[in-house]
Amino acid sequence: MQFNLNCCSKNTQSLGMKIWAFPDYPHRIKSNYGWKIHISAILTNAIQIARKFLTLNQKYHFDFKIISSIPYLEQMNMGYFGNSQVGKFITIYPDQSAVTETLELLYYYFHDDVGIRVGSDISYKQGLNVYYRYGTLLDDVENIDKRDKKLKPSSNVERIYDYRLERYNSLPTRYLILKAIKQKGPSGVLLALDLQTKVKVIIRYAEKYYNIESAGIDERDRLISASSLLEKDFVRNSNFLKQ
Repeated sequence: MQFNLNCCSKNTQSLGMKIWAFPDYPHRIKSNYGWKIHISAILTNAIQIARKFLTLNQKYHFDFKIISSIPYLEQMNMGYFGNSQVGKFITIYPDQSAVTETLELLYYYFHDDVGIRVGSDISYKQGLNVYYRYGTLLDDVENIDKRDKKLKPSSNVERIYDYRLERYNSLPTRYLILKAIKQKGPSGVLLALDLQTKVKVIIRYAEKYYNIESAGIDERDRLISASSLLEKDFVRNSNFLKQ
């Protein structure tokens, strides 16, 4: 079954096959390096996600490519085109001055959908199907992307707080819990001692899907948002925090 995309034309060179479909407006990559975003999908929800994205794209006109058929998506997710390609259903080349804004928009629209992990990328807000990474952006989209997977963001690109966020499935051993300040189900606030710096710290933790709102925002989303706010320069430099 082929996707009836209408807006898109198929590329006949990428990876030697008609794997990708592109919008019918010009490709707008202006830099060799930058942030790219991937939306993941499984076979049973790919058409739904494609329709949602293409509807959204009527307003935003993203620079993107999309898998051209369900059979190609199946082969992609099975690693037929290489393990680095697994999970990449839609690739978006965002405006490099609005990467976080684009990630937030896509996360809002797709965070309830299920996808396959993109091993070379970072999951935005630890969601299930919006991934991103810094890498090579090819001016010629017909070439195979021979990106350096160890490529680090340069100093002149947009800083994404989520990229710098340390993620733990369990509390690192460097922290000694002194007191549970607040506990409510799988979220809470702890007072701990950092054994390396000998400084007392406040630790807040949360799990996904706990205390979820009708809009799909859960306790972990709120934790990440609060953490991001505390990293803002105007907050870190405020007199309130220095008192």
